[in-house]
Amino acid sequence: MKKIVLLLLVSSIVVDCSHKKKGALWPLLFLLDTKTETAKSGAGSETANASNGGTVVIVDNTGSGSGSSSSPSTPSSNSGNTETAQPSPSAGTGSSGAGSGNSGVSPDSGSGASSGNSSSNNSPSPSSGSSAGGDGSEIGSGSSGSGDSGSSNGGDSQSTPTAPTSGVDSNAGTAPPTASPTPEITGVITVNDQVGTPPFNYNTVQTIPLDLIVVDKQSKPIGGATVIVSDNFGNILFQGISDNTGKVSGTITVETSVGQITLEITAGGETISNIINLINVIGIDREIKYEILLPSVAVPTDTDADGIPDSLDVYPQDPTRASLIRTPAEGVSTVAFEDQYPTAGDADLNDYVVHIHNEVDLNAAGDVIRLRGTYQHVARGAGYKHTFFLKLPVSVGASFMRKVVREDGKEIAASSTKTISVSDLNQGIQIHEESNKTTSNPNVNPGGVFKPGHIATIEIQFNSPVKKTALGNYPYDIFIKVSNTGKEIHFPGLYKNANGSDKYLDSNNFPWAILVPGTWKYPYEGLDIRKDSQSGYGEFNLWVASNGTSYKEWYKHVTNEAKVFPVPDEDSGLMGFLLLSVKKNAILVAVLLMAAGATAAFLFKRRALSQA
Repeated sequence: MKKIVLLLLVSSIVVDCSHKKKGALWPLLFLLDTKTETAKSGAGSETANASNGGTVVIVDNTGSGSGSSSSPSTPSSNSGNTETAQPSPSAGTGSSGAGSGNSGVSPDSGSGASSGNSSSNNSPSPSSGSSAGGDGSEIGSGSSGSGDSGSSNGGDSQSTPTAPTSGVDSNAGTAPPTASPTPEITGVITVNDQVGTPPFNYNTVQTIPLDLIVVDKQSKPIGGATVIVSDNFGNILFQGISDNTGKVSGTITVETSVGQITLEITAGGETISNIINLINVIGIDREIKYEILLPSVAVPTDTDADGIPDSLDVYPQDPTRASLIRTPAEGVSTVAFEDQYPTAGDADLNDYVVHIHNEVDLNAAGDVIRLRGTYQHVARGAGYKHTFFLKLPVSVGASFMRKVVREDGKEIAASSTKTISVSDLNQGIQIHEESNKTTSNPNVNPGGVFKPGHIATIEIQFNSPVKKTALGNYPYDIFIKVSNTGKEIHFPGLYKNANGSDKYLDSNNFPWAILVPGTWKYPYEGLDIRKDSQSGYGEFNLWVASNGTSYKEWYKHVTNEAKVFPVPDEDSGLMGFLLLSVKKNAILVAVLLMAAGATAAFLFKRRALSQA
């Protein structure tokens, strides 16, 4: 396994893939040392690099580190919560063999520093670098030095003895050691993140506020710096440019199980990348300071003059829009409702189920210009009728487009656009008609074949830009209205009772609505997800008991397939329907395939004989 991981890491450097793609490989390093801690929190475990090969200092002001803070301009005497991350691999040689409990050194950089109560093994291998540091500090060096030594010094660390020739290339005879030059500091990232534990509302995704400021060497704001936040698969979560005060703000939405994202800032052609650790982070607040004089670079082509170069602009001909953010980045989310409110339901979470995804068009500043949504009704395990709505707490009006098609693509409601007011958006706009009309199959009973219902697509074009934070957290305030009772049912965490309790958590502290990533296999009708004898998800109660801090991917681990409806994994409901139909008629399909094969063989043989 170690050889495979090392091969992947070396390959990523050789092909010079992007920072985002390398970020997907860095977490694999834990496989190289079974003692490595896999879930560190705080900026102390982060890495950063610069496109010019210089170092990037990370100053952690969140209190998650140890010791006292020191000046980032003197990394050779680091202490406390300051760390110098490695430069980009293109400027480094070799790799450090030292590790620590507060490591922030990029695994594919030249040499590193580690400290703390750690132990390290040094090898005289020519590929090892040099490392040194005090408690809580880290120094990375990756410019073109010799990289022939293999030593480490730390607070209370212990080292195994090295060969007497340590510091000298074992293949170079008596040649004296060559000192590696100290790499230039390209930038300093000051971390002022909000750290804590968010309220547990049965949330499987989280929306994190993002506030950044970009400044130059004289601490003057840099306007026009490009900011991109992406996940480990390269999917863009946010994109914007800094204003004339150097500030950029917005939000990112990820599953609660996601541990890392990548932040990239580009100014004057120089890029600083930072792998951000999301564990316990509820707000990202950082200053990015360039410690070099930014060069004058040719202005890239920007056809619509919105400040975003055409190479990054999704809408290069439209100055009002620059980027498109999809949530989730791939596939859909499943939203499941119980409809007995205010009475506690049976917790089978299938009374009204929809598959959804959203897209937002952002302008250059990162504000929302348009919001689109796709909502497919997939299950109705109830006798009640329901209508489906979206409410947005914004202060501007908009135009609203809606279209509805059947699962086979046949049009139910043609695309139509109308003007809607602030009041309309605040009170809720209807997306789906009554549930007895939007699906012909309940999709909740054992033996049933999955046949999803109507698909509604909407687009809201706001009259003026809206801050992402004003929209609320994904999936925004979507809710059902029960026709039989006249009651609305929302997600928990949005509304309070007079006594301060959550209006949409029942007497058992259980919600009437839940969002689950992907095409979730919800419980069969009447099976309580909380009861071990009925639940198909053995980790659900463990997740709830931990207040969402453990078993964060419980929904991916079906422990009893006989208790859940077999919703196909494919994004296309029609394709899933066809595949499941094939499975249910497997014998007939097999016979037809064999007959087709025999016919083809006969025809080929006959053709061969005729040509002989």
